[in-house]
Amino acid sequence: MSLKTRLAATLSAAFLAILIIGAFLTYDQARENVAAELSAARSVAANRVAQLVAKLPASRDTAAELASFVRAFNGDRHVQVLLIDSTGAVRDFSTPAKNYGALPDWFVRLLAPDTATTVMPLSGAALPMTAVAVSIDPRNEIATTWTDLAVGLAILVLFVLVAFAAIWVVADRALRPLGAIQAAFTRIGGGDYTTCVAPSGPPEMRALATRCNEMAARLEEISARNRRLSEQLSRLQDEERAELARDLHDDIGPLLFAIDVDASAIARLAGAKQPVTGRAEAIKTAAHRARQEVRRILTDLRPGLTPGLGLKAAIEELVAELSRRHPDIAFSAELAEGDWGGPLEMLVHRAVREGLDNALRHGAPTRIAVRLAETDRDLAFSVTDDGGGLRETGTAGGFGLIGMRERVEAAGGELTVSQVPLPPGVRLQGRVPLSRDSITPGAVVSDESGDAA
Repeated sequence: MSLKTRLAATLSAAFLAILIIGAFLTYDQARENVAAELSAARSVAANRVAQLVAKLPASRDTAAELASFVRAFNGDRHVQVLLIDSTGAVRDFSTPAKNYGALPDWFVRLLAPDTATTVMPLSGAALPMTAVAVSIDPRNEIATTWTDLAVGLAILVLFVLVAFAAIWVVADRALRPLGAIQAAFTRIGGGDYTTCVAPSGPPEMRALATRCNEMAARLEEISARNRRLSEQLSRLQDEERAELARDLHDDIGPLLFAIDVDASAIARLAGAKQPVTGRAEAIKTAAHRARQEVRRILTDLRPGLTPGLGLKAAIEELVAELSRRHPDIAFSAELAEGDWGGPLEMLVHRAVREGLDNALRHGAPTRIAVRLAETDRDLAFSVTDDGGGLRETGTAGGFGLIGMRERVEAAGGELTVSQVPLPPGVRLQGRVPLSRDSITPGAVVSDESGDAA
């Protein structure tokens, strides 16, 4: 549940509680007011009956006095009086006001107090009338309360709606920058450290956006340092490999060449002596094979790519060499053209070579596919084989792949080894971010998870 949804639920619950509490308090107050008003009306009517009883002995026309008394209550909002004769029959009564309109009965039952009729006896001078009955009708008073309550409740509901809308607008504007900040954190988590959020909203949100930008800048700086460190380590490794290659070339190579020359000379001088000739040919063959292996080792140890080849040509040369050495395996290569800079091309070339070596060393493939594609921000590569999949131990490569993954991650990229279900095999795939000055113009986004096999 989002923060705005929780805020709306909390406000709704609070305002509903206010309405319920307000309704209970209003009901209690209205009930007391109605009871007090009707009690006062009953008291007034009783006093007027007492005054009538006191006036009747001195009255010359008792019937007219009684009729006048009854008419005086016509139109009264609360009281109706009835004249009762000696037989208990109602001889005359007043007509009360009926202003309560469409008052619901349930509301009357909710607020109406005790409205029992009060019977007050008359003196003998009023015969044949013996008593006056005072009846209280609460509906007019309750109708007024109903109107007041409806108006008050409408005002309260309007106030609640206006307050809710105002709080919602303020909260929405205050929380709106959170969406941009959340998206920025998502991009930063994906490795895009160039993300920048425009500070907006209340001071707290502006401060959060500023801190987010500062964090992205620091991560970009750290990533750049890691890339520089990776390049420095790569250069050191290249220097060591170059020194070893020079030693092999300068020290071992001449010796093997000398063996080859001596063996050839022995073969020429021996003439027809077959045993010596055979031994010399064996020495010559072994020396020739040793020179080929030294040449292969020198090729593997050569730092970087062959000058002038570029990444595509270097991978094609590598695949061609492996095809000659493994004629029973079908190699395919789908490679993009481009110039992405020496350090990045060197890193990708080594990763591809490590993937090919891993496929040949740990599986029994019949097909191996190499893919190289440029996206709008990355250089993606993959090596896919059908050599039977990962071993049951669950390890995804040895120390070579572990070291290569560390180099790729130090350059800001990622390298993964996953299982291919059908046909069972292994896919090594990775990506390395491109620097702004190495992006090929018109590069098209491609699917990194594709397979050229």
